Formats: sequence, structure tokens, C-alpha cells
Amino acid sequence: MMVVNRGTKAWGHKHFDDFLGTLRAGDVLVMNNALADLVELDGKLVPALPPYIKRKKPEDFTEEDFQRYRTVYGHVPGSKAAPTAGFHFSEETFGKIRSLGVDIRFVTLHVSYDTYKPIRSQNILEHPMHGESFEVPDGTAEAVTKAKKEGRRVIAVGTTSVRALESWADHKTTTTNLFITPGYEFKIVDAMLTNFHRPRSTVLVMVSAFAGRELILSAYEEAIRDRYRLFSYGDCMLIV
Repeated sequence: MMVVNRGTKAWGHKHFDDFLGTLRAGDVLVMNNALADLVELDGKLVPALPPYIKRKKPEDFTEEDFQRYRTVYGHVPGSKAAPTAGFHFSEETFGKIRSLGVDIRFVTLHVSYDTYKPIRSQNILEHPMHGESFEVPDGTAEAVTKAKKEGRRVIAVGTTSVRALESWADHKTTTTNLFITPGYEFKIVDAMLTNFHRPRSTVLVMVSAFAGRELILSAYEEAIRDRYRLFSYGDCMLIV
């Protein structure tokens, strides 16, 4: 796990087990409980893996694909892909987090192809966002609102959780076409745990908006030099 500090413009190298040491009593940790649908391939149902994970035939998929390409807390079907930042969590981890006095809450954002569609336009603002359905339950909304009023941190697990929270703050209801680009003023999220993203992706633009483009690109260069595992089954980055 790479830890990127927006204040000091620096980063350090940790392990995911160290994530608990960054948490404080009173933090609200928000996670996306969407579940990726299986897709049909040659008459068989298989996980909806990203295309860069090479599985061309049903027999290419492993039992690990069925078990690993999902979060332990996902239960709301309807996504085209899994919220991969949540792959790092186990039930045991949840118990440890709660023992620290951290409030774990959930949103639902059904990942569409919008999230992974590469940006082709020269001007990123011309990139079309067709919309994703989402829900911020009343309990989550109340916990987040109270935390912000009391100056406690809201930490989002994954860019999909960020998008749901910021869309809710932007008074969107059940569908969002929010495209977070540099210059966006984050209203809810104070810290973000996310995986490393592909070039020309909208989610890479989002983390660049959150931490600053130059800082993120420098951190990515370091991650590549240090042989971090990138993308869906990869290592993670905590931005504080």
C-alpha cells in the first residue's frame, strides 16, 4: 500500500495491514456494496473480468476468479464490474476496524462501462458520461452529515464510493453522470483508498483531481519502479 499525503506532497510505502494504523476513532469508512453480475460467455456464466485480464473461453476462468473478483461485503447485484478497492478487506479486518471506533457505512453504485471507458477526446471535458445508478441509504447519509459537522473524517473505499458520495452531495438522486476532473471541489471525501488505475481512465482523472495531477503521476512512476501490482487485482493507494 502506497500512502500519498496531499499536504506534504510526499508518499511512503506500507502494507495494507498498516491501513488500520491510519484510522481514528470517529472516522466514517464508506464502502460500495454493489455486486458484479456474471456475464454469459459461450453459453456459460463467468465473472465480468476487465478485458486486460486475459480470459477468452469459459475454461480459462479459474475458481479463484469466481471467489476473488468480488468483495466480501458485496450483495446488491447490478454492476458491470466489481468495486475493486474493496478486495483488500476481510471479515476479520472489519472486526478490527470497528474495534477502533470507526463507523463502517455502505453506499451502492452500480459500475457501468462508463467507469472503464478510456478517454479518447483531446479535451477531457468532452468525454461523454452516460450515467450510473447509485443509492446513499439514509443511515449512511446521516452518519456522513454528522461527521462533516463535527469535523470527523469521511474515508471512501474506492472511486465508486467517492462518486456516490459526491453525487449525493451534488443533490443527484438515483443516477449520476458526475465526472470529477481537476478543479472539482470535494464536498464529502477527506481520504480515499483506491487501486492503481489505467491510463486515460476517468478514475485516474478523479484521483488526480483529489491529490493533484503532478503528485499522482510522480507516485505512479514510483509504484512502477517498485513493481507494485496495478489495476483490479493489484496493490492499493491511500490518499490522505
